[in-house]
Amino acid sequence: MRRWQTALGFCVGLSLVQTACEKQDPNSVAAQVEKLNGPLRSSAIQKLGEMKDKAAVEPLKAAYKQGTDRVAILSALTKIGDQSVAPLMIEALSDTDTALAQVAGEALKAWKIKNTDAYLAVATNPKAPREARYAALELIAMDPEPKVIDPLIPILETDPDLAPVAFVGQAAIALGKLKAEKAIPGLVRCLWLDDRSGRNEVPNCRLALARLGTKATPAVIEALERKNRGIEERARKLRFESGGLIEAKAAEILGDSPDPAAVDPLVTAIKKFDEMPAYIQDPKKAQMFVMAGVQKVISIANALAAIGDERAVKPLLETAADDELALEHKMAAVQQLAFLGQASAIPGLQKLLAEKADPLDPVTNGFRVQIALNLVNLMDGTDEKLNAAVEKQLKGIQGEIDKWIADAEKKAAAATGAEKTAYLQNVKGYKEWRKNYDEALQKLAVTRECKTDIACWTTKLADKDEVVYMKAAYALANLKPADKAPLVQGLMTQAGSENLVLRNVVLFGLGRHGDKSLVPELEKIRDADLERSKRDKRFEGAVYTMDLAIAKLGNK
Repeated sequence: MRRWQTALGFCVGLSLVQTACEKQDPNSVAAQVEKLNGPLRSSAIQKLGEMKDKAAVEPLKAAYKQGTDRVAILSALTKIGDQSVAPLMIEALSDTDTALAQVAGEALKAWKIKNTDAYLAVATNPKAPREARYAALELIAMDPEPKVIDPLIPILETDPDLAPVAFVGQAAIALGKLKAEKAIPGLVRCLWLDDRSGRNEVPNCRLALARLGTKATPAVIEALERKNRGIEERARKLRFESGGLIEAKAAEILGDSPDPAAVDPLVTAIKKFDEMPAYIQDPKKAQMFVMAGVQKVISIANALAAIGDERAVKPLLETAADDELALEHKMAAVQQLAFLGQASAIPGLQKLLAEKADPLDPVTNGFRVQIALNLVNLMDGTDEKLNAAVEKQLKGIQGEIDKWIADAEKKAAAATGAEKTAYLQNVKGYKEWRKNYDEALQKLAVTRECKTDIACWTTKLADKDEVVYMKAAYALANLKPADKAPLVQGLMTQAGSENLVLRNVVLFGLGRHGDKSLVPELEKIRDADLERSKRDKRFEGAVYTMDLAIAKLGNK
């Protein structure tokens, strides 16, 4: 009894300060730490992580060394976010436990912890867990140092049947950021390096090559001309040696880093077409073969337009005029002539526009519409004689269509049933084509208004009418002013537009007229797109497109 009374008096006497006599808060850090050595260890670890109190860091580190619940402890330390535990995370990344490596890797990436030597040791260790190696490669790629070049080259050149192709992608990111010329052969090879499940790292390798710029041109041309032995052997093994896939991907890279040296090889490639191999009997594979040829022409036309050399005019016009080619080939040629920006293509387009079209042939008429729209996109409005001639052509076609409409309406009035429905459907199609020519005339009107006035076109770039702002984007991309600064400033007003169709033409113009001084502002737009992509999947592609634009401008 006396002992109880004495203790009570002691506690009352010290009531104004915290003492051991007070009942401990069961939800406090101290209370949870006490449980780390008892049966409630797992729940205590979880609660300490949720508390995010740095007072728990040292007790958790001590608990980690006991060898149990290590994944849970690392997760708790990650939630607390005290970067003083980075050495422990690096130690865990080097562990043979896959789960540990994954948690540690995520924490180190989130905290942007740099320790190249430690990460390189893991990445190049064939006995380390694949998850740990991948995380280490990601960490290296975040901020690579030149000393990683030689160790990463073998990883870049790894056969995807022997190691995850994802390793190749992370190596490509790091080597691209370093602009490592040693990596060019491996990066080019990567463009055709699918694993057995069809996975590849083409986007990362393409971006790396874009960062290297024209230094990679000779190696890419070698692939385009079908002279890369390694690529050809793999193509024969996997049966993609014909059809155009090799040329298509090579052309994409050449378009990313415009180099006049690529024009002649691209022109040669666009004129070459493969016969379908006898071993292709399956209809689906036959269709894939045909589409590979289509993609080849589209990619080559895109590349020639990006380079902007006048030598491309004749082959593109020949492609557009070749009735033996698929519509997709012809459309690509016409569309890219508008991007090419060479006025010498205008007479050829006028000649194509003058060809008669069958009122019952939607393919021919659809193609003629594209000729009209892209012809006007190419014009700068300074030649009034040309303006008048094109206007006369466009209105002449509309007069022709008006006759088709009148004839079809007359026949529809006299017909019944399915026949009447067919005539009325024709009328609807004719009116749509006529509307397309109205758009071409509207483009022509605004072209006459602005001509080569950069300020005028910059104002039109912000117009609400799609016909007007798209013409403005083409006009600014194709102008050739002595002082490019006002033009670039005008294009930059829409570089971050949420209208991705407009933005793509704007970026094309910036790639032609801009330089590396634009990179910081474009990086801000890219980062904003990254946030937008969390809400709108369309912007995932926009992020990559912007990265390619930044890479291109970074070399100018």
